[in-house]
Amino acid sequence: MKLNNRNLFKEIKIILTKWGFSKQGLSNNSKGEWYFFSQIILILLHFIPPYPKIENIAFAINTCFIIIGLAISLQGLIIVIKAFIDLGENLTPLPYPMNESKLIKNNSYQNIRHPLYKGLLFISLGICIFSLSLIHLFLLISLTYILKTKALKEEERLKIKFPEYKKYSKEVPAIIKKIKYLDWRY
Repeated sequence: MKLNNRNLFKEIKIILTKWGFSKQGLSNNSKGEWYFFSQIILILLHFIPPYPKIENIAFAINTCFIIIGLAISLQGLIIVIKAFIDLGENLTPLPYPMNESKLIKNNSYQNIRHPLYKGLLFISLGICIFSLSLIHLFLLISLTYILKTKALKEEERLKIKFPEYKKYSKEVPAIIKKIKYLDWRY
């Protein structure tokens, strides 16, 4: 089957428009596009090599950090995949719900309001631990800030679109329970 580039670009444009992307939004951040792009850049920066490179750690200790970091990252990946599946057609990378979206409060959204963000932070933390890198610690802190800011913006819109979101946000932790910065409830 021959791939038609015109049709592919047309389909991508339809999806981006459905999610709320627009030329105007890209220039003035009207729907939080800049949060999304900042998030993507920070995620991609996790692929850079660790710094400073620690070479004099005993093999057993280094192996322990690698195993713990990989386990945390794997747990994060599982959380992200489950949250993606649970959102289904309601998934949008922007902090504005789509017009035809529904409020999801079950499955992975039953105990955490933003499990996708929790999973991304677990992946970032795992990379930070197994690489023992100050750069990756900075990326984790930056990603935490961007995701919280994006989540707060998203929640403003969810309260407007779904009146029941206010009650949900009082009862269910935001991203990570018992970490005050990531567990705001209204």
